[in-house]
Amino acid sequence: AGVMGSLVGAMLVKAGAKVWLVDQNKTMITEIQENGLKIMVNDTDELIKINAVERPDEINEKMDVILFLVKGYHTDAAASSALCLSDENTYIMTLQNGIGNVEILEKYYNKDHILYGILEFAGRMIALGHVQGLIGENSKICFGSTLKIINDKMRKIAVFFESCGIKVILQEDIDSQVWIKLRNNSTNVIFGLLRLTMGQGLIAQGTEEVMKMVRDEVIAVAKAKGIQFSAEELNVNDGKTPINPELYSHLP
Repeated sequence: AGVMGSLVGAMLVKAGAKVWLVDQNKTMITEIQENGLKIMVNDTDELIKINAVERPDEINEKMDVILFLVKGYHTDAAASSALCLSDENTYIMTLQNGIGNVEILEKYYNKDHILYGILEFAGRMIALGHVQGLIGENSKICFGSTLKIINDKMRKIAVFFESCGIKVILQEDIDSQVWIKLRNNSTNVIFGLLRLTMGQGLIAQGTEEVMKMVRDEVIAVAKAKGIQFSAEELNVNDGKTPINPELYSHLP
């Protein structure tokens, strides 16, 4: 029930799915239980009624899909605690940024049922139970399977996301999308070190040059690992990190 979990959970509820949010923050969960989840997109607040609990074992149901949107250093603990929600038919999905979460999930779940990908939008917490989505026309959700296949259940998940009005890319091989997002997010470190928003950082002298070096290094590592990229993927926005206007105020 953090920023991204709340945004995606709200999308899925609006698409007609039954959704549970899980978060150890008792104050936040109580707020959502008692007053609903407030989502702001384009300066418009919407109140979403959604199930929310502190622990997975409070749910007492098996899930069709368990979606992980925790920080990477919490993935292991979250994966372990969520085992009670899964059976042999449950799909395990991570839309976390970066590399390595799939390998952690494989310790607990059947690799054949693991889906992974990225969210191409951002958000921020206004208050507990109140989240702003930084979502624009270029926002998207991309995912695929560790088996490099697409089946009917994966298509059904994609339809739920598409029902929210956001672009969805379901691919047999999603690795290039994951590494492009890693390339783009790697430059967040620069804004964080400068303590500047993305908009402020872009106009600071020398930032563009440093960003290019960081991006190029990530792609070099990916290519060394055998990841294949199309020219179109590498050349979006001239290879620069796509920073859309709705993200100018974002402080990584």
